[in-house]
Amino acid sequence: MASEDVLRKTLKNADGKPFAKYKGLTNNFVLEDFELIVDEVQNDRAGHTFMRVRVPLKAAGFPEDTHNTPSRDIALRDLIARRFWESARTHARSPIPKTDGGEMFIPRPGQEILDRGCVAITEHYVEVRFTADLPSSGGRVNAEATELLIFERIATVVSESMRYSAYKQSKLYNHLYTAENADYIRSELHKRGLAAFIANGSILPRRDDDLAPMVDAVPFRCVPELEVEMDVPNGPPIAGWGIPEGFNAVVGPSRNGKSVLADAVFAGVYNHIPGDGREYAISVPRATFVISEAGRPASSVDLSMFMATTEDFDATSVTTRSVPSPMSELVAISEAVEMGSSLVVMDEEYSNPCVIRKGFMADDGSYASVSEMASAMGRAGVSVLMVTGDESAVRHADHVFIMKGFQAYPVDVEGRLVNDMLFVMPEPRYPVSKSMEFEKGRKKISTAASSIRVVEMGEQKVSAPMAALFDMSQTRTIADAIAVSKESMDGSKSLLEFCEEAIIALREADAEPGNTAGMYHVGVRPMDIAAFLSRHPQILMIRKG
Repeated sequence: MASEDVLRKTLKNADGKPFAKYKGLTNNFVLEDFELIVDEVQNDRAGHTFMRVRVPLKAAGFPEDTHNTPSRDIALRDLIARRFWESARTHARSPIPKTDGGEMFIPRPGQEILDRGCVAITEHYVEVRFTADLPSSGGRVNAEATELLIFERIATVVSESMRYSAYKQSKLYNHLYTAENADYIRSELHKRGLAAFIANGSILPRRDDDLAPMVDAVPFRCVPELEVEMDVPNGPPIAGWGIPEGFNAVVGPSRNGKSVLADAVFAGVYNHIPGDGREYAISVPRATFVISEAGRPASSVDLSMFMATTEDFDATSVTTRSVPSPMSELVAISEAVEMGSSLVVMDEEYSNPCVIRKGFMADDGSYASVSEMASAMGRAGVSVLMVTGDESAVRHADHVFIMKGFQAYPVDVEGRLVNDMLFVMPEPRYPVSKSMEFEKGRKKISTAASSIRVVEMGEQKVSAPMAALFDMSQTRTIADAIAVSKESMDGSKSLLEFCEEAIIALREADAEPGNTAGMYHVGVRPMDIAAFLSRHPQILMIRKG
């Protein structure tokens, strides 16, 4: 640990010398208002330097009640990350004049309140991880500009984001209360026989960039007979539609809110920031959205709950490099339920939940569509929310609702069809990575987030189009978790066990001294890691027993 004087002398001695002299900054510097930790210095002006700033908790001034519960701790760290990003964008978005450096970077938060690895709060300090581009002139150290970066740009960002006094108290607590209320409602859903909850007044339609609600959108409401009231830890009770467990069919004319309702229910696995419009659109934690994915692979997937085994077809262990469209939905449902999903969301605009017995199976009673099986799924603990216009689905549903003008109404259905089907939970699969190639170029293990729902493993790009990923940091987290734990995919752990342990292993790696990747990581669900692995064409899934 070094003083501010040491930092200034180090810069003075390096001034005008080759860029490599910046390596001398790798140290912990105790400055007047914060501690600056330089973990890894960039090799040249094209790279990025990994830094951390720490402010003693007492000096930061955040009261204990802003981070004394898991919900508030996550929400406060999320808010600090947002303010840090906004301040850096304002004060360090462009290079320092007459240099080619000085920018600061932290992953941009989206609309979701997430457990963000770029911010830590301990009993001793508040810490933020970020990168900064050290300024140089003609490829040489520019000491004056670096002092400006540290003592003006970084210091300003720290003062605007890491101190309680910089926040409007009402805004800060609103962020915390919103997250805590949402977590509480989510914890109450199953107790009250609900799969999801949509508060009256929610704004469900999204802007094109998905970073805000649509302007002038019609607020959601439900009729009084559907309304439930949720007590919350902060503020008055919240009223809205309690979507029941079981098979729910949602019908209605187009452009009246059916699809945005389905999207909001799926997005409700995470909390949302105040002003998002979906703050209290909340679903069970392991909800999944199923769409048609023609051509995706499958490895040892159990479809026996939908299809019968024949001489030519083993429904208990479907393995193929290319699954036909309707069957792909059954594969996705089986995989999601295997990972603990208790809510499946489907929209007939993107799927075939009511497909009749044709295409890949004969009309001989050996196949049941999702709409026929959905009520049995509900009885087995896997609820279904299906946006549909199919009469068969409506007659099979436990509950039918119509959306008109973004309002939900109950529908009484005559001639409801009741069956005694059973939905049998799939047995666990055990992943083996032996045949998976992770090498790319000079890297023996290469994984990366190519886009929001595409992970690159070696030369292979794997798409999981309906994984619950809304932030690029989530995708990077999944890519890195797979890389850290790939060797343990040896058939000894179930897919669920592997994914849960991969998240733990990544957190442990992030906590190691000198680790810089943790700033990019956020909370993810095990089932979303599994979504990518299950779609990898080279993975081997085995069954035991």
